[in-house]
Amino acid sequence: MKKKTFIVIGAAILVIVIVVLNVTQKESGKEVEVTIVKKGNITSKVTASGELRAKSQVDISAETIGRIKKIYFKEGDYVKKDNLVIELDDVNADANRRLAEARLHQAEQDFKRGTQLFEKELISQENFEKIHLAYETAKAQYDQAKDAYRKTKIYAPISGKILKINVEEGETAVMGTMNYLGTVLMTIADLSSMIAVVKIDETDVPGVMIDQPADIVADALPDSNYPGRITKIGLMPIMSQLSTETVTDFEVEIEMAEFSPLLRPGMNVKADIITSKKSEVLTIPIQAVGKRKINDKTTETIFIVQDKKAHLREVAVGVSSDTDTEILSGIAEGDTVIIGPYRILSTLKDDQQVTFKISEEDTSSSGQTAGPRRLFRNVSRKLRS
Repeated sequence: MKKKTFIVIGAAILVIVIVVLNVTQKESGKEVEVTIVKKGNITSKVTASGELRAKSQVDISAETIGRIKKIYFKEGDYVKKDNLVIELDDVNADANRRLAEARLHQAEQDFKRGTQLFEKELISQENFEKIHLAYETAKAQYDQAKDAYRKTKIYAPISGKILKINVEEGETAVMGTMNYLGTVLMTIADLSSMIAVVKIDETDVPGVMIDQPADIVADALPDSNYPGRITKIGLMPIMSQLSTETVTDFEVEIEMAEFSPLLRPGMNVKADIITSKKSEVLTIPIQAVGKRKINDKTTETIFIVQDKKAHLREVAVGVSSDTDTEILSGIAEGDTVIIGPYRILSTLKDDQQVTFKISEEDTSSSGQTAGPRRLFRNVSRKLRS
C-alpha cells in the first residue's frame, strides 16, 4: 500500500514539474543563441578542383606515313627547340625528291629554249604555253617532294622535357586525317612554368575575374600551398550529367607563381580563388541572415534582441565567406543578433519574447580581452536596457 502511495505521489510531482517548466518556458520565451555585431575582416572565395598542366605542352604527331628509323632522346630528357628528336625512314621520300628535282631541271631547260624560240616566232603561242605549264608543274612537284622529305625529320617545336614517348623504333607512324588523329609520337612540356586548370560552377562565374589571386593545393602535396593568379576564364560551358541534373561549369586557368619540382602535369589540385577581401567591416555569422517578407516584400533580414524580444530588421548584405557575411546597412556595431538554433530561428516571429545564450564563438574570441563572464554581463545589461 505504501509502495503504491509513493508511486502516485511521485507521478504527481513529475506532472507538476512538467507543468511548471512549460509555464516558465512560455513566460520566459524561446531560448536563442546570440552574437554581438562587430567589425572584422572577411574574405570571399570560390573553391574549385581540377588538374595541373604545363604552361607550354605539345603533342608531336607525324605529318607523313613512314617507319620510325631513329629516336634520338628518351623520356625525361631535356631538349631544345629545333633539336632533331625523331627520324623516319627517308629512302622513298629522298628518291621522290631527287626524281622531282631532275624533272624540274629538265623542264627548266625546256622553258629557256622555248622562250628563245617564241621570241623569234619559231613556235606558236599554244606550244609556248604548254612548255611554260610543264615547267610550273615540275616546280610544284619538286616543292611537294621536298616537303615530304622534310617531314621525315621531326624537330622539337619548343624547349622542354620529354614527358612521354608513345612509339618504338621500327613502328610505322601514321599521319592524321580529317577523321583520324594519327600517331602521337611524343609529348614535350616546358616545366619551368605550370598552370592549374579548374572548373567553376556557372553561378560563381560573375565574381571571378582575370588577375584575381588564388591558393592552390595539390593532392600529392597536401601540406603545401602555392600562390597563383587567374590568367584565363573560359567562354564555352562544359556540360556534365550528374544523376538526373545537368551541371554547367566553366574552365579557369591559374598561372602558378611558385611550385615544387615534385609536381607533375596531370596531378589533381584544389584552388581557392579570392574574389573579395575586406577589412574592418560589419560582419555576422552567415546563418543569421535569411529571406523573409517585410511589407509584402521578400528581402534579406535578421533578428536583433531588444527588451527581451526578437525584432525583425531588413538588412543589405555584401560579400560572404564560408562562415560570415558583410552587413552594409540595417544594423549597427554592438547590436545583438540572433544566430540560432535554426529550428527556432526559422519559425521566429517579430516581437516574440526570447531568452538567450552567448554563442561559443563570442565567448572564445572575447576571452583574451574581457573574459566570458564580463561579456555575459555586458550582453545582459544591453538586453535589459
